[in-house]
Amino acid sequence: MFGALLRSALPSMTSLSVKCPSFLCDYGRNAACFRSKSPLSLMGAVLREKSCLKTNKSAAKRFIVRGNGRIKRGKGGRSHNTGHKGRKRVNQLAASAPISEKAIEERMRRLIRA
Repeated sequence: MFGALLRSALPSMTSLSVKCPSFLCDYGRNAACFRSKSPLSLMGAVLREKSCLKTNKSAAKRFIVRGNGRIKRGKGGRSHNTGHKGRKRVNQLAASAPISEKAIEERMRRLIRA
């Protein structure tokens, strides 16, 4: 996806006589370094420079941000062994619940990058 975008922008970048950013070049600061690097390695250099943190995917699948900004979670205890539980109790387990404590909510927000 980014390779095609960079390939389309690369010819216009090589014709410019601007200085190259330092994180793109290992050896000099002229615009000729754009021609020597492939578009994918150029994109890799840009992504490495951002140093973004990864989303915890197991938490992202379990917790969802509601429209009002609160985080909701599912309740456990409904997948099996529900024969001895009453219908009202099983139906209440199907509903989602908000995360009530602020410290835990902030920790979950950092995990899912919301």
